[in-house]
Amino acid sequence: MKQFYHIHDETMYMLSVGNKGLTETRIGELFGGESALCLSSPNKIMERNCKQYSQSYPARKELTRKLTGLSAKLPIIIDLFGSIIFFCTHSDRVNENSWFNIKHIHSYRDYNGNTRVRFNNNEEIEVDISFTSFNNQYLNALKLHYKFNLEKEKYEFSEMAKYKNNSAGYYRDAAGDRISDVSYKAYLQYVKDSEPHKMDRIT
Repeated sequence: MKQFYHIHDETMYMLSVGNKGLTETRIGELFGGESALCLSSPNKIMERNCKQYSQSYPARKELTRKLTGLSAKLPIIIDLFGSIIFFCTHSDRVNENSWFNIKHIHSYRDYNGNTRVRFNNNEEIEVDISFTSFNNQYLNALKLHYKFNLEKEKYEFSEMAKYKNNSAGYYRDAAGDRISDVSYKAYLQYVKDSEPHKMDRIT
């Protein structure tokens, strides 16, 4: 059992699991076979990963608010380039909160008052949340994905003119896709301009 978990592109879900008064996490991966357990809660895993990838968890929440106008149960962009977006089932103030990677959800349906979720690898799990609530959270994550990419494209086009003769190297995002120097600089500028507080150091 792990003390900490590093979220990556193939992470499908982080489910809250109670164990003798403690909150642990059941983690499912796209090609991971059986789910694994982590001693940290889903909320703690999320907070630490946001910090490792780019910024603090509060800063990621503020970015979501600015882009979507949402005020509660906020979906979160974990990495720098928006390739990993998770949404939650409950408030992040409660231990029962679980997180899902929108990228790997194939479908979901009502199941005896809860929600039955099917992932892209055909794994299915039952989640203790109503279909209506789950659907609302899923749509909020879609909204964040759409709004983020609209803003990102605006900056890429505006910065392209400034750097059109720049033939510097390429960066890679969390999914391993090549990101041009133009896109990289444009996104860093976007993050800097979006946050009301001082941006955490990005390495």
